[in-house]
Amino acid sequence: MYILEVLPLSTLPPQIPQILSYYHDSNLPKGAVIEVSLNNRSVQATVIDSYNLDEQKILVKKSLFQLKKISRVLSGEPVIAEWQFKIALWLANHYVAPLGLCMKAVLPPFFLKARYPTEPVNLFINPQLPSSPSWIITRAQDSAQQIKSILKNKKSGLTALADQILIIVPDSSYIPYFLSEFADKKPSILTSATNNKDYHKIWGGIISQEIKMVIGTRQALFLPFTNLKHIIVIDPLHEFYKSDMSPKYWTPELAEMIAENHGAQFIVLSPLLGVSAYQKSLESKIKINDTMKPWPAKITVIDLTAEFKQGYIVGALTPDARDVMRKTLAQGGKVLIVSARRGYSGILLCQHCGFSFKCPLCDLPMRVHQELTLSLLCHHCDHTQPYPYSCPNCHSSQIKATGPAGGQKIYEELQKMIAFGQLNKTQILLLDTDTTQNQTEEDEIINETKKQGPHILIATQKIFSYGYDLKFDAIIIPQLDALIVGSDFQTTERLWYHLEKLSDFEPQQIVAQTFNQIDLLPNLASHNHKPLYELELSARKAFWYPPFCRIVKLTYTHTDHRKVIASARATVEKLKMAVIHIQARDKIHPIKSGEAGAKQFDRVKITDTSRLFLKKERGRFTYTIIIKIANDFTPRDLLRYVPTQWLIDLDPRITT
Repeated sequence: MYILEVLPLSTLPPQIPQILSYYHDSNLPKGAVIEVSLNNRSVQATVIDSYNLDEQKILVKKSLFQLKKISRVLSGEPVIAEWQFKIALWLANHYVAPLGLCMKAVLPPFFLKARYPTEPVNLFINPQLPSSPSWIITRAQDSAQQIKSILKNKKSGLTALADQILIIVPDSSYIPYFLSEFADKKPSILTSATNNKDYHKIWGGIISQEIKMVIGTRQALFLPFTNLKHIIVIDPLHEFYKSDMSPKYWTPELAEMIAENHGAQFIVLSPLLGVSAYQKSLESKIKINDTMKPWPAKITVIDLTAEFKQGYIVGALTPDARDVMRKTLAQGGKVLIVSARRGYSGILLCQHCGFSFKCPLCDLPMRVHQELTLSLLCHHCDHTQPYPYSCPNCHSSQIKATGPAGGQKIYEELQKMIAFGQLNKTQILLLDTDTTQNQTEEDEIINETKKQGPHILIATQKIFSYGYDLKFDAIIIPQLDALIVGSDFQTTERLWYHLEKLSDFEPQQIVAQTFNQIDLLPNLASHNHKPLYELELSARKAFWYPPFCRIVKLTYTHTDHRKVIASARATVEKLKMAVIHIQARDKIHPIKSGEAGAKQFDRVKITDTSRLFLKKERGRFTYTIIIKIANDFTPRDLLRYVPTQWLIDLDPRITT
């Protein structure tokens, strides 16, 4: 009789033990897979360790629980390798995620399917010490050339025929560019859309070293590379690199960890360094090769405040912006209009009493959309209702849509300009999530945009993923301020990132209309980012934000708002008591003034409870608790006190 320590491949709250004990008649090796009964349901589990019952008899008798027998053996031989255990353990520790769920994320989708047999491959064996991570600041169109230069560099060590390369991209829209640029290397493509048959073929080709290059999204990091020499991450600041499902990991961080364990060189290609990477460069933790030059485009910034005072504004575009558009089209050029919002316009307000029309399910303002007729749409739950013509609060008919013009309204204005002879008849395309319901429809619009001849494309931020193969002669931003979305501490950095990607389209002229960002675009165009980074770092240091700390986002959702508030208050008080206990146990004192973030900040800072953190979405109430922890503080020491019904997200993409 043997006692098996097993890891269920299921969701167990990270606050409770992840390794469970069962017994079996025979011994099983580490990596074998069994089926066990857990909470009256059958789940798969992998063996971590095993002991002879005779050796553990005293401990078993003293235990407060009764051991169960495993249900059955699914694989008596090891099918999970040591390197997979290592990645799963890193994910679980770094992001305080359920270990079983982390292991499930590491395993291929065809795991244990009879049609797709696999054998564990031992990796991470005596890896060479990798060099410091390299950041190459480059334009999108120059990415392939930068990679080719790296591969030709003999000093990089990439000379053996069996050496393997992994290129990670945020989403599948990046793949066609790299696939065409490296067609001679016959790269394999791996994304979430890859079926089991192709996935298994790539898996085998990687093990046999027949496949030398893989281009893929974050799933490609879990392939069994046997001689990996380079991991190249494209566009590391892209929001799609943050996993939405648990484990909620940040792909570039995981890629760097895997590169270190393989002894591979970790390289990042980005249009912008970013605040955190800039701080690492100051600490000599990364190498930087800045190949960018000032934007060649002519930059025109239009002060909307002055335009409104003089009465020049009659629509979304100022007279100067319209002139640039006409001249570009007359010369046979293409115009990109970057819309800050989808739909027709912003929120709907009563001018008499100030009432705003909110979604009944989310308690958030609805947006004005136009199809055949005007309607109101909630951007959170997609609830729609007819456009009202009177205020339900005061019955006034003086209601008006406010906020920046959406893509639909800009499209309507351009059509009116053509109808009144103010603009020559031109093809106008609209690209947003309303007009493109799937990738096929999106590809149709992109293919139309690639055709020769004058036309106008109105697009939301979806367009930034196509900087590799699209060109525009002029770019117009009707409302630069509206690109700043939310009150998150990274909002400013995201704006820099999106504006920097505009130059990937190689425009001859950029026109930006703004109320209070007069100097931002010229500063970015000159490629002098140091003052921007220094100012942002000083602000984050003063208010103790990353990179000077880590942020934890705790979320609880329920249909009863009273239960949500009560749970939030209890959780905050419990965590504050836990902090006092941890500090007393480890004799931890507050950070001294002037160190890593400070003015008397503790090593852990927890937001106080307030109804401001309560929001309603899809008929359910959600409360968010934000915790700031010092970089050298172990998150699990505190988060093990979080109630199991709360969701944990370390280093969240947004905090609001």
